[in-house]
Amino acid sequence: MKESTKKEIIKPTFVLFAICLVVTALLALTNSATKKAIDVQQAKDAQTSRQMALSEANSFVKSDKAADCYVGKKDGKSVGWVFTTKTTSYGGDITVMTGINNTGKVSGVVLVSTSDTPGLGLNAQKESFRAQYKQQVPENGFTVVKGGGAGKGQVNALTGATITSKAVTKAVNEAVTEYQKVKGGE
Repeated sequence: MKESTKKEIIKPTFVLFAICLVVTALLALTNSATKKAIDVQQAKDAQTSRQMALSEANSFVKSDKAADCYVGKKDGKSVGWVFTTKTTSYGGDITVMTGINNTGKVSGVVLVSTSDTPGLGLNAQKESFRAQYKQQVPENGFTVVKGGGAGKGQVNALTGATITSKAVTKAVNEAVTEYQKVKGGE
């Protein structure tokens, strides 16, 4: 190989390597500088979601009785639990917070993260869909039905988004299973 051909290959390769090294160092520095702020914001968002799932509580304490569970308290007394569950939906993972009060009623369902289809699966974030879960916890969990007329323990599927409806219901049912384990224990 000629000397000029080697220079044409080595010089751009070295420049590209140097650019990548500098960019990587800057990204690592930016990540390090913003990590604490990101962690604080994520904790604040989680607290807000817990409050939406169990609005009757004014504070939350991490439970050691179940994974990803917080005990909701009001004036120092337990008023229920908030469970965070995760499952797979149409667009990938979906994370749901489910609040269940001391009387065994679902007090709220919050979709913490989802990447389902806008206009279809993302309709699961609407209160009209999530409110269907606000009922006494069915012994065997919730079931998804199509075509209206949902009864006790049933949830109407979103039109065109049955997979999302089933994924949210599966996440809520996982919370129900955890609730069955912890109720009466805190």
